[in-house]
Amino acid sequence: MKSTKTPTNFSYSGIIIVLISILIFSISCQKKTIPTNPDPTKPIPPNNPTGSQIIYTDVNPDSSILLSTDSFNLDLNHDGITDFEFNRSLSSSECRSGAEGEKFGIYIHLSVTPVSGTSSIMTSAPNVALALDVDSAATIGPDSLWATTAVVLLEGAEISNCNSITGHAGYWLNVSDKYLGLKFTAGNNTYYGWARLSSTYSPGTTSYFINGGQLIIKDYAYNSTPNQPILAGQTK
Repeated sequence: MKSTKTPTNFSYSGIIIVLISILIFSISCQKKTIPTNPDPTKPIPPNNPTGSQIIYTDVNPDSSILLSTDSFNLDLNHDGITDFEFNRSLSSSECRSGAEGEKFGIYIHLSVTPVSGTSSIMTSAPNVALALDVDSAATIGPDSLWATTAVVLLEGAEISNCNSITGHAGYWLNVSDKYLGLKFTAGNNTYYGWARLSSTYSPGTTSYFINGGQLIIKDYAYNSTPNQPILAGQTK
């Protein structure tokens, strides 16, 4: 008696389903690479310290402030109340010495002012009213130096034929992507933040002249965790 072999029935649809399942599993196992800085025009954000809850605002497009007007208001925490006011002013002076006669100078002043007594601006040294420009990842917190009155961003002569004028003052001459340290209080809590600025004001032909330019704000942020520092450029 001959044995009869039962033919094997192949299910092509079943094979296709198996192959698709293997393909999906393979793709899911691949490591996904997330870009650390998806916007190459902005500096890479520093690492996130523990306990930070950053409220970040991107000014898009970047805004030239103090260009069409002589003031710009910054509401750091978006509560409808101005926290800091940027100002631009011009002044002139005559040289009074007899040798210089009626010669004069025209000076430009860029400054930032805490609008209320609860706001402060990071400065370079005690009792020095110069707003400090800090690099990315610099710590902005309780150990920083702070001013509660108007501080100078930049000032110097744009036009002058006086021989007695001195050099320009301020750190914000021809700088790109520097950070202004900011602080405000709400209730019994203190909050630290930053604003990223660039300045196209540039050195003039002599040490005391500055060429006109723009002050540009690109983004800003603050740490919503009370009394905790923030790193300059930190976004999350």
